[in-house]
Amino acid sequence: MKFVKISQSEFDEIRKLYEGVMSQACYGLFFREGMILGDEIAKIAQQEQEKYFEICANLLRARGWVDNVVFEESTAVAEGSVEASSSADGPTCHRLRGIVKKVYEANSHRRLHCEEIECISKGDKHCVFRVEQLGGA
Repeated sequence: MKFVKISQSEFDEIRKLYEGVMSQACYGLFFREGMILGDEIAKIAQQEQEKYFEICANLLRARGWVDNVVFEESTAVAEGSVEASSSADGPTCHRLRGIVKKVYEANSHRRLHCEEIECISKGDKHCVFRVEQLGGA
């Protein structure tokens, strides 16, 4: 094994690089994991279509994902996301975003885009997810 010397500033920059790459990879992984969980929640809720969003909300609360969640026409508002950290620069609820995306897609039978526009981790009061058709139309 061969060792090389690097300066503290080089080490700091390399550490930032690895942390950035790993966090981006994790965001995608957590989002896809949420889509799997959301698919299962949607399948259960579709058994009683008239109460679809109510059942989804109850399942999310019962499973401990949120303290409360409200599904509206194009947004979902969640309180108490389990993924929120104390001081993030950006949204952190990637699993929950995946769940919300799948819940809306299963109900609309269309592929959708889901974005977290407010996040408790950033100091917002709630986590808010905007759901829209791909391409914004």
